[in-house]
Amino acid sequence: MNKNLKLTFLADTHHYSQTLGITGKAYELRSGSDQKCLAETGAIIDAAFEKIAKSDTDAVLIAGDLSNDGELVCHKEFREKLYELQKSKPVYVIYATHDWCCDGNPRRFDGDKVSNDVETVSHENLRDFYRDFGPDRAFDEFTTHLGTTSYAVNLNEHVILLGLNDDQNGRGGSGFSEEHFKWIEKTVADAKAQGKLVISMQHHLLIAHIHKLITGGGTSVQDNEIVANRMADAGIRYSFVGHSHMLDTAKITSPAGNTLTEVNIGSLCGYPAPIVNVTVNDDDTLTVDVDYLDSFTYNNQPVDAQQYLKEHLYAMVDRILEGAAYGDKQTFIERFDAMQLKGEKLVKFRIPIKLVAKFLLNGKAKTACRIVNLITLGKAVDKKAVKSLGNKKIVDFIHEVLLSVFDGARYRHLPDSDYYKAVTGVIRTPSILVKDNKILKQINEIIHILVAGTELNVYPTVI
Repeated sequence: MNKNLKLTFLADTHHYSQTLGITGKAYELRSGSDQKCLAETGAIIDAAFEKIAKSDTDAVLIAGDLSNDGELVCHKEFREKLYELQKSKPVYVIYATHDWCCDGNPRRFDGDKVSNDVETVSHENLRDFYRDFGPDRAFDEFTTHLGTTSYAVNLNEHVILLGLNDDQNGRGGSGFSEEHFKWIEKTVADAKAQGKLVISMQHHLLIAHIHKLITGGGTSVQDNEIVANRMADAGIRYSFVGHSHMLDTAKITSPAGNTLTEVNIGSLCGYPAPIVNVTVNDDDTLTVDVDYLDSFTYNNQPVDAQQYLKEHLYAMVDRILEGAAYGDKQTFIERFDAMQLKGEKLVKFRIPIKLVAKFLLNGKAKTACRIVNLITLGKAVDKKAVKSLGNKKIVDFIHEVLLSVFDGARYRHLPDSDYYKAVTGVIRTPSILVKDNKILKQINEIIHILVAGTELNVYPTVI
């Protein structure tokens, strides 16, 4: 049987309605503290959907956080876009915590004012709201204690999609209740008995991508390693997830020897705007490739999507550094608060933070390397690597490492390169000075992954 089913995965569209405000100080603080865009989401989604509609994909699957924060107006606008796309391709969605505003804090912006009087969609109503995009085509559903649902649907005669809602496990975290898990295991077992392949899609991570220090907490399901092993042992080989906004592929093998490979899709409305294309091969392996949105139209002007989204991401860092280096006390507090960094508490350290921020913004990478070599008696950074840096600023390296957090080290620098030696050399300075510190060693591991990348993130890849 020739399967070769082609699927397109998206995640974290976070559609934001411009009716909620796109100007003023309050909006700028909110927009400037986020990796993803707000006002531009409609234009980005339209461009991506238009591109996908013209492609040869057989179905489109969206892994949750469809709306900005559960606002009814955002959901209505996004659903209209789904109906338009579904004229060309079948669409399957799951929804997640941002779709029912789990923090109870929907917002609209007007000048300096933030208001919360925004109507939202409750978790009980999301199933029916998006019934035309998966649930009504499902051959089975499971209803959670929230009234949300997971569903199983035939994508073709050989492949089943398991669209899982993992918002709450009934024990205070994301994941699945025992009853929910038993439904998953039975569904997969029945599919295997029929010789069918199951591909799962949920919102929260099963595997701590990049490193557990980054995605091992609330980004993943509660007790993620236990859950991931149980999913693998149930017979799920492939999981597609969102939530972290990071593009990354990772795998885990359970103690019983079963392997689950997970693709963390990344946010469509933030750098690098990934469109993940998957082909189901005859041997039940998957070929995963990534298309990056190249352009969209905003305010009637064509926009280079990759450059625009990079600059938006850079600005998230630059705004807080500039606020710390050159802003007054109020600006310092506001910008740190916008990043949820407790500006009121940090302001007491404003002077040293200001000095560090100025150095990071204006200092040369070569100078930083020479300082750490002086401190470590030349042990930190290879001298040849230092010479290769030229006049590049420290902030440029910060920008590039930040890109790697979200694009899975799309631009790799292998360990024998001067770039790798310079960046990792500076970062490992604390671990040279403080021996056998577990956290510092883990930070070194993270920087290695962010700079050198992994083979699983060299696309196209077969999993």
